[in-house]
Amino acid sequence: MLACVSFVLVLASTVWGNATATTNTSGCSDNLLFSLQPTFSLGPISMRTFIKDTTLCAQVIFPNAATVRWVSVGFSLTKYMVNTPVSNVVVFDVTTALMKQYLMKSYDSVPLQPGLPSIVQIHGSVAADGLLSFTFERPLVATTPYDIALDPAGVTQMIWGYALGQWPTKHVAFGDVQVLLGASQINDEGITYTSSTPMIVVIAFGVMVTLGLLAAYVNPWHRWSRVILIAPSKRVSMFYTDPFNVGEAAVVLVYVGGAIAICWIVHVQFNDHPPLHQWCLALGHLALQALASLLLPVARGHHWELAFGTSYERLLKFHRWLGLFCVATSGGHLVLNMVNGVNTTSSATYGTLQVVPLYGLLAFVAFASMTVLAWEPIRRSMYEVFYYYHRVASVVGLVFILLHCPTVQYTLICPLIAYGISAVGRIVAFWNRHEAVVTIDDSSSVLVTLPTSAQTTKWATQANPCSFFWVNVPSISLLEWHPFTAIVTRDGKSIAFCMKSMGAGGFVDRVVRHAATTPTLSLLVGGPYGKPSIHLTQYDVLVLVAGGVGITPMLNVINRHRHQPGRQILHLFWVVRTANDLLLAEDLMFPLPSNVRATFYVSHARTGGVVICRRSCDSVTYVPGKPVMDEVVNTTRYLSVNSTSVGVLACGPPGLVLEAQWYSYQCNFDFHKDGFEF
Repeated sequence: MLACVSFVLVLASTVWGNATATTNTSGCSDNLLFSLQPTFSLGPISMRTFIKDTTLCAQVIFPNAATVRWVSVGFSLTKYMVNTPVSNVVVFDVTTALMKQYLMKSYDSVPLQPGLPSIVQIHGSVAADGLLSFTFERPLVATTPYDIALDPAGVTQMIWGYALGQWPTKHVAFGDVQVLLGASQINDEGITYTSSTPMIVVIAFGVMVTLGLLAAYVNPWHRWSRVILIAPSKRVSMFYTDPFNVGEAAVVLVYVGGAIAICWIVHVQFNDHPPLHQWCLALGHLALQALASLLLPVARGHHWELAFGTSYERLLKFHRWLGLFCVATSGGHLVLNMVNGVNTTSSATYGTLQVVPLYGLLAFVAFASMTVLAWEPIRRSMYEVFYYYHRVASVVGLVFILLHCPTVQYTLICPLIAYGISAVGRIVAFWNRHEAVVTIDDSSSVLVTLPTSAQTTKWATQANPCSFFWVNVPSISLLEWHPFTAIVTRDGKSIAFCMKSMGAGGFVDRVVRHAATTPTLSLLVGGPYGKPSIHLTQYDVLVLVAGGVGITPMLNVINRHRHQPGRQILHLFWVVRTANDLLLAEDLMFPLPSNVRATFYVSHARTGGVVICRRSCDSVTYVPGKPVMDEVVNTTRYLSVNSTSVGVLACGPPGLVLEAQWYSYQCNFDFHKDGFEF
């Protein structure tokens, strides 16, 4: 059990009076070259060393030690405070400005070294402004059983620490470092990084990918992974909405297993640290594990479809969970550091893992502020602010966290490489420029159709159902990229995007107003992305539930069926606010194929009616109100001798989608919801 004597780091402001103690010098510390030696850092402490003949002289400086009561340094066989055979340490008492030698027999026993001291104090002082300095000499050879021999040309292990209470109170900060005494510098090549967190993160992710491949390509595993453990919510809740299936549970269990392994190894590797320091380290490593894991889902690319049978936007719920966990654990890490007396604004290297506290603090501020802006009400109402701040703050946070500690650099290598490769792949979007034809019929929506080309035909015929693209309109903004579901045109040779404004001043609102002044619109298009979580072609019946602009993925599915032979029946239920909203994408929708059974709802209408298409003779019949979901999704309506399997696809307002999901679960129908979890 860790207790008592250790060494810890704190900054304070109590003023001490001057005190000085001197003794005769051997000449080493009086040498002009001694004062010219460079200093190296022992946490917040600075030290310089000089060797003359067979004598070492050393100066220890603590520039901001107003509330410190004792400071200690020692030469050690290992990085640990207690060694066998027992070794000594130098303890400088700030009150008397005198130095004594103590034996590190155990963490509970530190007696005064008997006999004549082998280390001689030359000078010691504590200035009124908190500047602490003391100088000592000792022979290079070991003159007592408690000394270790010093190699003037080799590497020497040093330990250090200080405390706020009188000796032998518990330290508030401590550390170890390897030093080249002859050169008065840290031996950078000799520093070893004992953390196993990078290896654990890589192994855990490898296990997740293996499970994902099995679930994606091995049918029994695929069916097993989709078994629901926790039923979906029937109503919108800020705490829980989605069902939780076996595949997701397996991923969570692997992650939790990795977290437990990290905590255990931290405890084993740093068992010489006090308990609070161990908890602090464990929380820091858990935050690092979460950061590495949450970076992976935002690396857009087809690798998610290949490895997990899904696209990255389906993994964004894990991104959100991990983001909250990362901020919570890093916040706990920060608080425990402050409790332990660590100066979190220090830019000096500190501790056994050679961290720089200031960079960790700055990274925490960046990531925590991102979490605040990612809160759903803020994100939904101020998407552009959320998006730009996320972009900038994430880079700032990553830069500072990489500077915080070498362990972070090793852990984030794989996630950053994955993200970098996906970013390079996304550069292609800047060359996918299309002059799209604009169709605008009201003040809140616009239909943008890409001209037919080999590229657009390939997208229309080969992209996954419900695919979406990231779209940029240079005439509106060179920086803003927004996701829009692609609609396959009725002839199956191109794609289109239906954009509906959700509020004045937003991106789509600006596009609509600009589109009203021009027949064409220049677009940059990146994609396609996305893949349904169910195989749409394997069902006898597909039930499509849509609300408002949520019709776009349904139209994608419907228009793909126009050119694909098969006996699949599609039941479409679409609810809009006004009758004219039914003509939102009339050029791509009507007339509907013969295998589509459609029911249209107008929520603001009191009676049913008919609306005539603007550019054709087609008429659309609608009923008032909203769909009654237990009448839309039920077993008796679809299951028959000729229809044995039913899949449900929903997109639209959260309440509508959740209700469709809940009834699908009750009927044991496979379900997929389409939308952007941003």
